[in-house]
Amino acid sequence: MNKLLYICVVFVLSMGCSTGQNKKDLNKLRDSLDELVIEGTLHNDTVMLENAFKISGYLLSIDTAEIYKRHYYQQRSIILASLGRMNEAMADAEHSVMSLPEDNPLRLTFLSVKYIKEHNKDSADYYIEKTIAVCDKSLNDKYNEDMAINKIKAIYLRDGEKKAKACLSELLNIHPDSPLLKALDEDWDEWVRMNKEELR
Repeated sequence: MNKLLYICVVFVLSMGCSTGQNKKDLNKLRDSLDELVIEGTLHNDTVMLENAFKISGYLLSIDTAEIYKRHYYQQRSIILASLGRMNEAMADAEHSVMSLPEDNPLRLTFLSVKYIKEHNKDSADYYIEKTIAVCDKSLNDKYNEDMAINKIKAIYLRDGEKKAKACLSELLNIHPDSPLLKALDEDWDEWVRMNKEELR
């Protein structure tokens, strides 16, 4: 982190404490948090990550907007995972995801993975099936890349790699110009590896 950014962060923190937090201060802090997380993870800089963690905690204590709280928890999860504190990272990821609407596919797939890892088959099956149903309903109305990817992941969790790849191929036949589906097809082995790692 360059010296100017560090001074800016410290200044904004001190201004917030002494004169009350306003929207401009919050925006500066959010930007600083995002930059520290990106740079800290990119360069594996624990000092940046620890500073980002402190800023995220401060923001959580003063910012009441739910959408921003979700973002802070997401950033904290990344920070903690980068620092090797995986249990805490998972807890903050759960805070972030559980604030999403009940039928949001990200929330549903997160719960699916959580219950698979906890060996709670009934709950995992419930959330996997719900994910597929939500994605199918959305895709029947209008193509949405996020819904397509979430459906593929749910199929992977339920039926394994072979059927998930078949689902991807089917979606690519219907939507051959989809950049996200094409990218997933090209990086399939890496995607599978990351999912296996997530389930450990």
